[in-house]
Amino acid sequence: MQRLSTEDVPRHERLAFIHDVVGRHAAGMNFNPVDSESFRARFSILPLDGVLVGDACYDAFTGVRSRELLADGRDDYQLLVNPVGYETEIDGGRTLAVGAGELLAFDQSARFVTRAPASCYEVLVLPRRVLAALVPGLGGHAFRTAGRETAGLGLLVGYAQLLRRHPPATPEASRLAADHLTRLAALTLAANPAEGAEQHGSALRGARLALIQRHILARLDDPELDIAAIARRHGISPRYVQLLFAQEGTSFSDFLREARLERAFRRLGDPSSRESIASLAFDAGFTDLSTFNRAFRRRYGCTPSDVRARAVRARRN
Repeated sequence: MQRLSTEDVPRHERLAFIHDVVGRHAAGMNFNPVDSESFRARFSILPLDGVLVGDACYDAFTGVRSRELLADGRDDYQLLVNPVGYETEIDGGRTLAVGAGELLAFDQSARFVTRAPASCYEVLVLPRRVLAALVPGLGGHAFRTAGRETAGLGLLVGYAQLLRRHPPATPEASRLAADHLTRLAALTLAANPAEGAEQHGSALRGARLALIQRHILARLDDPELDIAAIARRHGISPRYVQLLFAQEGTSFSDFLREARLERAFRRLGDPSSRESIASLAFDAGFTDLSTFNRAFRRRYGCTPSDVRARAVRARRN
């Protein structure tokens, strides 16, 4: 993950940093802050197998990608989602008002002028060849927009945020994540939503399952966590949640139990931990100690007391 901020630059160098690093290098445009003296900017970029995932927070500015700057060779699609509205002119066209929470996808080989208030953007850069092949008609236009209620947009943004918080650990995971993002973007930008959902359904299911799993892991200590609560939280049916897990060869209950056991195992094996076994079991979401002990022994082939004893010996040594 690459992170840059004006706060990391001496004040007398910030204007040059804004124009050269933020403007030319990161965004490919001439960057004109509304207030150069107090302007602040920060952004993060996660490269994923030909895809860039990032966020960018700016004070109010005008950005211009001029004909001169087109010589930098950028020609992929940049996708922006902003919680507040802004205006842009792309390829000499009329002023386009992009609404709050809407998606704008534009061709980086096109000129533009953007006027934006202070805000934070979700940013994706996706390969032109791949995205244009997945979205019929996209390659013939300098931009395309998608409303905030468009199918797939919420998942696209949520999955991108998830990846920034928990970057893939292997090249294969990066390739898979990049493919999911590209197909979710294609689903969102498809002129025919039904066609897009059918064509990119596997990516849609994979991204939704990843978000559900992350939600479960964040709430393991909640004894009331069940499939009905997860389904309500994600606006889908319990049956569909089960189908998502089934495609990975597991079930909701197996995933939840395994995650809770892994949490308990890690904490039991921590030499610095002095919590009781019962406390660790309850903190992991188990409500019955005997059930925890049986599940633990089946999973690890030893008792929680055995793991705790090894940790105690390690602490003494």
